[in-house]
Amino acid sequence: MKKIIKFIISTILVKVFYDVFNENKFVKEQIDKLKEEVTNLEMSDIDQKIKDFQNKIDGFKNKNQDSPE
Repeated sequence: MKKIIKFIISTILVKVFYDVFNENKFVKEQIDKLKEEVTNLEMSDIDQKIKDFQNKIDGFKNKNQDSPE
């Protein structure tokens, strides 16, 4: 009888540990996906800022070329 109870308890413990580790893996995957999304957002934001800066520089160059010397 004791062996059956020990077996049941050990089976339940193994199941609990498995569920915890499995959930931990799922959370890590979600964190990795979020990191990737943030990186993509940052890169698109940086690209837009670079384009804006280049447009400003081009605007200054055009103004300097158009002004009489």
